[in-house]
Amino acid sequence: MFLLVFISWNVANALRHPDHKLAMGHDLLPSYAAGTLVRKGTPNLMYERSAVQAVESRTILDADLEMDARYGPWLNPPFFAWVFAPLSALPYRTAAAVFLCVNMLLLAGSLVLLTRMFLSCRAHRAPVSVYRSVSTLSSSNGVEDLQRAVAKIPWQTWALVPLLAILPLPFWQALCHQQNTFISLLLLAAATTCWRRGWGFRTGVFAGLLFFKPQLAAVFSLALVIGLGWRAVAGLAITGATLLAVTLFTLPGCLGAFLHNLPPTLHWLQMEAPYNWGRQVTFQSFWRLLIQGHVRGETQIVVKLLWWLCSGMAIVGVALAAWRHLRDGRPTASRDRLIAASISAMPLVMPYYMDYDLLLLAIPAALFAAEWSHRPAAISSADRWLLAAWALFCFETFFNPGLAGHSRLNLAVPLIATISALHTARCIRRESGRLVAVQPEQFPLAAAA
Repeated sequence: MFLLVFISWNVANALRHPDHKLAMGHDLLPSYAAGTLVRKGTPNLMYERSAVQAVESRTILDADLEMDARYGPWLNPPFFAWVFAPLSALPYRTAAAVFLCVNMLLLAGSLVLLTRMFLSCRAHRAPVSVYRSVSTLSSSNGVEDLQRAVAKIPWQTWALVPLLAILPLPFWQALCHQQNTFISLLLLAAATTCWRRGWGFRTGVFAGLLFFKPQLAAVFSLALVIGLGWRAVAGLAITGATLLAVTLFTLPGCLGAFLHNLPPTLHWLQMEAPYNWGRQVTFQSFWRLLIQGHVRGETQIVVKLLWWLCSGMAIVGVALAAWRHLRDGRPTASRDRLIAASISAMPLVMPYYMDYDLLLLAIPAALFAAEWSHRPAAISSADRWLLAAWALFCFETFFNPGLAGHSRLNLAVPLIATISALHTARCIRRESGRLVAVQPEQFPLAAAA
């Protein structure tokens, strides 16, 4: 209701005071500039500040954007600029409208996959008696029991998955800023879906595509390799080799420029220019904002030590979860918990992770909700704290940008750290009364569900 009132008020205000300036979608500008340089045959200028700033300033004037002429750096690997080369042939406002439609299609596909995760998880975790009847009886009684278990999932339950994914602020940030988060969400949801079905090679392919933003793929890919072995490595290698070949043959010289210019560009962006550290959701941003505030300059050594210590603890926790998963023989329940733990730890251990990419946490939330909804008797007190942390985090996202921007407190980071630690603990602790998992090759009906 709050969102509906807020959106309605903004629409009514825009109708009362019409303004021809475009006030949304400004984060598309660096991608549009990179696509323009690639389309015009000068891709080696993608990482040159003067060239990118010239394209962006001209676009701001031509499209009459409601913003000052400023420099927004292109921080993605070179191959990703090909995605925006066709869009750059259109006027900026038209390109923004097309990209918005594409994002809506990507979001729809992601929500379908999230909902299927929830439904399949519930169907695959039916009571043990159902599985025993399916596996031991030659009649159709077991199949009918499983059908009834699946049919008991009301639409009011699974409809909460898309609803709760689009309510928190990261969704609205990605939508209104015209970020590429919806591409990331679909790729990560597809990789998670393939992992849960045991398709190692396909999972590796999708995870490899996620490296258009390396900070989104690193931790997940490591957990994936541990969970699925050499097939996942093969998928990652094929995707990586393909993207490398595309970069080397179609954008010669750009890979070296990317590797050479990215560190000084990030240094300028975070240390030399005015920067809102509250928009970052990393351990680095939390400790820097708390100790140094919003001042420019180099990060103090105490901040770095605290950042490395916290990140190391999070990495060790995920490593222990992966080791436990391997020691237990890669069971189904442990697999889902390892996926949730690896994704929820991603923002914390990376040196650069923006708040709109927190939309990707909808995946571990959906997996946790699926397990909770079907096994309320098996929920521990720690799981109840985890549910409370998820609820508080979703509520706090609406206030974190303003709170962190006007104070030294970035509350999103300790909340994400709590969620990550509790998800990791769920992987490590032993299960009591573990349920029997359904294998798709054994029960086609359960696999279809």
